[in-house]
Formats: sequence, C-alpha cells, structure tokens
Amino acid sequence: MKKSMVTILAFLYLTITSGVVVNWHYCMGDLSSIEIGARNSSHCEKCGMADKKGCCETEYKLFKVQDEHQLAKISWESNAIPAIAPATTSLLPVSYAEVTRIQEHYHAPPDERSNFIYLHTGVFRI
Repeated sequence: MKKSMVTILAFLYLTITSGVVVNWHYCMGDLSSIEIGARNSSHCEKCGMADKKGCCETEYKLFKVQDEHQLAKISWESNAIPAIAPATTSLLPVSYAEVTRIQEHYHAPPDERSNFIYLHTGVFRI
C-alpha cells in the first residue's frame, strides 16, 4: 500500500513538473473541442476544412509547475516600543553568622581518592 502510494505520488509529481499540453480548437469562432496532448492534424474534424484556410484555429497551451522551489520564510515585525527598566541596585546587609550557617548544612560526598578501590568496583546487593 505504501509503495503504491509513493509510486502514484512520484508519477503525479513527474507529470506536473514535466508539463501537460492542452489544445483548444475553435471552429468558425466557436469552441469545438478541448484535448490533452499535442496532436497535429491538417484538417478540422468538425467541418472537414483545412486548418490553413482560416476558418479554424487551434491554440496550444503548456501547463507546467515552475521549477523554482523556495523555502517558506517567517517574517515578524514588532511595532511595540521596548521597555527600559531603571538600573537600580540595593545592597542588603548580610551578617557573617547567616553565611556560616548556610555552609554548615552542605555535606559534599567524600573524596574518591581517599576511598578504597573495592568501594568503587564492588557491587553491593541489598
């Protein structure tokens, strides 16, 4: 299913990018027929006269997708005025006792170099 869908889409894309020729045949000023594909005929199928006499006219048009594929671009402009915050600083007094109390609660893991090797490589099952 997936392969057939990919094949159909590939064929459709190839057809659209290659182009399709459409013929509009006017006989005595009226639209006589519309055909897909370029077919050269020396006489009109409706009235039987030769195309060179001037009563019949055939227009050929090529319908094709342009080959210029472009990426989508995002464009965003802001008309808002940027807000400028005032630069103020305030220094709060901090006592030395509060700083030492914060540092006392920090317990780092032990240094790996001071531990024994079997603690690093051993498996402890609980």
